[in-house]
Amino acid sequence: MRFWNLLTPTWVVETINDVDPKALKAKGIAAIITDLDNTLVPWRRYEIAPAVIEWLAKLEIEGIKICIASNTMHTRRLKQLAEVMGIPFVDRVRKPWVGGFLRSMEAMGSDLANTAVFGDQIFTDVLAGNQLGLKTILLRPPLSKEEFFWTQVVRNVESAVISKLTQLGRWPAVRRIEEALDAIPDPATPEGRRFTRSVIAIPILLAAVVGAIVFGLWRRKK
Repeated sequence: MRFWNLLTPTWVVETINDVDPKALKAKGIAAIITDLDNTLVPWRRYEIAPAVIEWLAKLEIEGIKICIASNTMHTRRLKQLAEVMGIPFVDRVRKPWVGGFLRSMEAMGSDLANTAVFGDQIFTDVLAGNQLGLKTILLRPPLSKEEFFWTQVVRNVESAVISKLTQLGRWPAVRRIEEALDAIPDPATPEGRRFTRSVIAIPILLAAVVGAIVFGLWRRKK
């Protein structure tokens, strides 16, 4: 069952508006590592939706830091978009490897206990975040159906994973973050400690194997 924990997001949301900064802050989240493509902006596009600008402003009001951690090879575009949004970024992250997430937390001055991950892919954003024991927020569906060819292939695997997790009763219900947060047990209680242990990554060896397979297939398709 721990294998499935690695692929299970903490929360699933349908829009960025469902990620409420006030609710996150109330639960001790002080920083967010976010994906770029099909999370903040459509794949390969430069248009930033008003809802994203509004969301970033709300994060600033609540004092929640944010950093983009992207696998994109188009560094110039990443830099341009990050500058327009006024947030830092880490490039060439190679998710699901966790090094980019560690660099993001270092840039924000956050730690494992107060950082969440926001992205649109299970095998990159969720897998990398869960390996570190971070809270993970999956945006589904992604902003656009237009994606890198290999990502489209991986989406089929994602669908199979979601079906399996649903059968196991482990797939989170789609809801707003403030509603989902209310369902998380207090970590000081025995129930909360069991919940916390249930989302800890499986042994490093298995995580490395899974990451190596996904990364290897991704590189092969480049």
